[in-house]
Amino acid sequence: MRRRSRWRLARLAMVAATAVLIGIVAPQVTAAVPASAATDGQMIIPASGTIRSKVADGCGTGRPTHQGVDISGQGGTPILAAYDGVVKTRAYSSGYGYFIDIEHVGGYVTRYAHMVSQGTVAPGASVTRGQQIGVVGSTGNSTGAHLHFEVWRNGSVYAAINQGFTCLSTVTRGAALPLVFPGLRTAAPGPIGTADYTGDGKADLLGLASDSDLQVRPGNGSGGFGGASIVTSGWGLYRHLTYTDLNADGRADLLAVRSDGLLEYYAGAPGGGFNGYSRLESGWYDMLHVTSGADYTGDGLYDVLGVSTSGVLTIYRGSGAGTLAAPHITVGSGWNGMRMLAGGDFTGDRLGDIMAVSNDGNLYFYKGKAGGFNARVTVSSGWGSITAITGGVDYNGDGKADIIARTSSGELYLYPGDGTGKLKARTLISAGWGGYKQIE
Repeated sequence: MRRRSRWRLARLAMVAATAVLIGIVAPQVTAAVPASAATDGQMIIPASGTIRSKVADGCGTGRPTHQGVDISGQGGTPILAAYDGVVKTRAYSSGYGYFIDIEHVGGYVTRYAHMVSQGTVAPGASVTRGQQIGVVGSTGNSTGAHLHFEVWRNGSVYAAINQGFTCLSTVTRGAALPLVFPGLRTAAPGPIGTADYTGDGKADLLGLASDSDLQVRPGNGSGGFGGASIVTSGWGLYRHLTYTDLNADGRADLLAVRSDGLLEYYAGAPGGGFNGYSRLESGWYDMLHVTSGADYTGDGLYDVLGVSTSGVLTIYRGSGAGTLAAPHITVGSGWNGMRMLAGGDFTGDRLGDIMAVSNDGNLYFYKGKAGGFNARVTVSSGWGSITAITGGVDYNGDGKADIIARTSSGELYLYPGDGTGKLKARTLISAGWGGYKQIE
């Protein structure tokens, strides 16, 4: 007789600017509005003055139309960061004069141009909403003191910024921009990953056994795992298991692909286990890799990564309601050179990263940025004997995302993460894991 667990799935189914950097720091002018960390997605107006031009709109003044908003007047007064972010560029060009670019969550970048001199914050430094970053000037291609303010999202000019300004009106530095910026909300810091399937606050492992049982191995919070319990049976044709939190309720969910290509979603239940499932999309069976484990777009919601048979990596955006949302984001090609992927936030910056084992046996780290990934970094070699990896979860209780890997001899190892995309020396968890077709 088939063993039955107290865990039951609600239903069993076959699852499926190029510029030269300047090195002189401008004198700081005290800002009129105190800086404050932002988590609400609300930008502020960066400078005081009169709106003389908007995106592709000269406001009837005969001014040229361009990609930003011109706030004229009040030269020598402070320019504030419109929202929390990281300074990506501090430079000079013949058109923009002295300018600063700040990168924000949700794929947004703001630009502040024609400053009187170089900005007051160096590239790579974090800034908070309302923090002074420069002084209004008239450098570059400018006919008078003003701030040229641009907003970009995912590489394109964000023309919706026009809705926050009225031509020829007077605006005040530090006032809230009357505009909603989708995806700008900053997620509050939370635990590293979500793979707690038993409801005890510790990361667990799921294993698809050779007899088609889906099993859970409860984590002990210090890098070890207990004996197996059966979640359900009859999963012999399932493929691509991955943990996620697709409905943003803080509980571990499961995504799985079944033999007919359907991507199925199993929502985590209070106290552990699952309380139902839904079918999300078709055509997933031939995916080379499917993984989740983090937010890859910067909107604070879990997303899903998929690699097609041709090696194209795509980000499938999560809606936060247990579904996927359009549009999907194509990242790039060449990922068919990878044997295994594990997604998660390995640096603690709340953006998803990738650990990938290549066909040549190297382990690579791809640091995430909103809607994409930076150039890969080699972590280590000698991964040719590894037959399964998972991770992006804190298994040992140190607050950093780890990797778990199984060797061809069935030994399971913990590779603790150091919080920077690197791994510490591995430790043996236990032997006897060779009977699992998949581990997640």
